[in-house]
Amino acid sequence: MPSFALPLALALVAAVPLSGQAVALVDARGHIDLGRYYTAAETNQILEEYAALYPDLIAVEEIGRSYLGAPLMVATLTNRATGPAHEKPALYVDGGLHAAELTGSSVATHLLAHLLSGYGNDPRVTRLLDESVFYIRPKFAPDGSDLVLREDQPLRSSVRPVDNDLDGVPDDDPPQDLNGDGWITQMRVPDPEGPWYADPDDPRVMLRVPSDGSLPQGARRYRTESEGLDDDGDGRIDEDGIGGLDLNRNFPRNWEREHLQPGAGDFPLSEPETYAAVRFLHDHRNITGIVHGHTSGGFVYRLPSASAPSLFPTDDLALIEHLGAEYTRTTGRPVRPSATHPTEHRYGTLISWGYWDQGVIGWVPEYSPGPEMWVPDYDGDGRISESEELRYDDEELGGRYFVEWTPIDHPTLGAVEVGGWKTRFWGQNPPPEHLEEETTPQLPWILYLAEQAPRLELSAAVASADAGGVEIEARVTNTGFQPTSLTGRGAVGAPNRVVRPVRLTVELEGAELVEGEARVDIGHLAGTGPFVPEVAERTGGASWTVRATGPGARVRVVAASEKAGTVRSEWFDLEGR
Repeated sequence: MPSFALPLALALVAAVPLSGQAVALVDARGHIDLGRYYTAAETNQILEEYAALYPDLIAVEEIGRSYLGAPLMVATLTNRATGPAHEKPALYVDGGLHAAELTGSSVATHLLAHLLSGYGNDPRVTRLLDESVFYIRPKFAPDGSDLVLREDQPLRSSVRPVDNDLDGVPDDDPPQDLNGDGWITQMRVPDPEGPWYADPDDPRVMLRVPSDGSLPQGARRYRTESEGLDDDGDGRIDEDGIGGLDLNRNFPRNWEREHLQPGAGDFPLSEPETYAAVRFLHDHRNITGIVHGHTSGGFVYRLPSASAPSLFPTDDLALIEHLGAEYTRTTGRPVRPSATHPTEHRYGTLISWGYWDQGVIGWVPEYSPGPEMWVPDYDGDGRISESEELRYDDEELGGRYFVEWTPIDHPTLGAVEVGGWKTRFWGQNPPPEHLEEETTPQLPWILYLAEQAPRLELSAAVASADAGGVEIEARVTNTGFQPTSLTGRGAVGAPNRVVRPVRLTVELEGAELVEGEARVDIGHLAGTGPFVPEVAERTGGASWTVRATGPGARVRVVAASEKAGTVRSEWFDLEGR
């Protein structure tokens, strides 16, 4: 049995929320430690503690179970006193789909803390939670992220076994911790043809051998391998690690099989984590945007993602570029198209499904630009060298993120050295000491996206009354930035549009409808933004004639939109009219 079996079983146990936790993770002010990474169990505990601390602002629900049976949790944040969640526009935010991309989960958890602790103290946050909803899923794939945190295993997404080397046995050659330090680092193997040599000034640093092969006097050449053994005896090391699926290639829009898209899974939504996401997004029709947190690189991927750029609607692209410009303004980081080639692109991504099937614009922030974010340019040459990284780690972080090269006797390679950077927290994710420094600048843009949602404003009045009844007139206006269709894609397909149109309804008590339809679809309404020209009018309306049939007769008008929320007029008393 592979060496990871027992720790993986323990990870499953730890992924279940524990009752009666001795140590609280949320303080009385609603704050959490933003300078650390949390396991799935700890994250679920945070959600539970927030629900107890702010029962009117947060509800927590399980939307499914992971491959190993861990609960898939989503938090719904809104002020329920101002209306139910499903009647307000919402933003969906997640993190941790890719197991080792831990910063996405940290941003989602930081957003949760910022919103809850800020309500009543921060006017922007207060307004948003009064008028909007945030659906936050910090741990998209808890099995994988827990394995990474506990064993430092390199893992793309799910722990479901995959036969990567096609030898008939899945997951039979994973990386292993040979020096027993709890980290999976590298091995440097003496090799006269190797592409690396140790820097004579600091032997910890590996330098690329020049093209002419010249080396300093006494320098030794190496090749590098992942820390591990050739467990299956095929002459290769660590070529069939744990899992192998890529959950962000498992969504049902433009899905393709393994020959075109490695890691796609057996069929669209074959994995419980992706099925739960699509089920949730489909059922919560008020979602107006998707923030799908990943790492690394320090930028945001935008649409198109899993289709040729030439196929993507240009009007919607203009809207996307406008919304993305705010990310660059607030963070100084770029926005990049996820697909740039007519045929060579990703398949089966979440944001592609969200756009084409739901009309919703999605984003993939690649948090954590790398060590240049936290390491100073000591020599002022405009670049961050590995020597400068080591200096900073030594002087400022106590050398915590570099493992000194240690000789070991490898059973097949002979005398090698194990060591190098703890890359999980030195590039792919920031070290915990710099985590809050990365998550904090991401929040303003996320709040901005929520603020761009369409919103309805309703006016209704009694127009006239005579023996034939009472005439009621109603006008509804979209006061938000985006149209009620969100995008041109959302407006496609009348009468069964991708996003359903705005609907006006009369509600009657002790009265009957004399003239007009009780339910009137008025189409989509434009927002204040200049985009989506196919949705032109910002205001629509309808009128009805109603008549009292008994005591206490009254009527009111309801305006409802999947994306812009639901608003109601006052009740109009029909007696005496």
